[in-house]
Amino acid sequence: MKNKLLRLAELIQEDFPENLVDAFKSSGNQSMAARLVLVNQARNLHQQRAESLWLQAKKQRTPAERRAVAQAELAAFVSAYLTGEAREYAETAVEALRILDRHGETELVTSLCRR
Repeated sequence: MKNKLLRLAELIQEDFPENLVDAFKSSGNQSMAARLVLVNQARNLHQQRAESLWLQAKKQRTPAERRAVAQAELAAFVSAYLTGEAREYAETAVEALRILDRHGETELVTSLCRR
C-alpha cells in the first residue's frame, strides 16, 4: 500500500512546492493528518493552476490545463483514500491517470480501493 501511495504522490508532486513525496516516504515522521493537509494543499494548488491556465487560454482546454486537473483529481483520490472513501473517487482517478498518460498505473487505484 505504501508504495502505491508513494507512486501517486510522485505524480501529484509535479508543480507543487511542498515535498509531498517525502511525507509518504517517511513512515513515522508524518501523521495521517499532516499527510492529509499536504495532499489537500496540492489538490487546491492544482485546481487553482488549472483555472488560471484555462482563463489564460481564453477558456479553452489545453494539455497543461488537463494535466493540472488530472493532478488535482489524483490528489482528491489520495485524500479520499486516507479518509476511507477511495471508492467514490476511483473512476475519476483512473481517468486522471489516463490523461497523464499513465495507463499502466490504473491498477494502483483499483488495488487501493480493494482495501
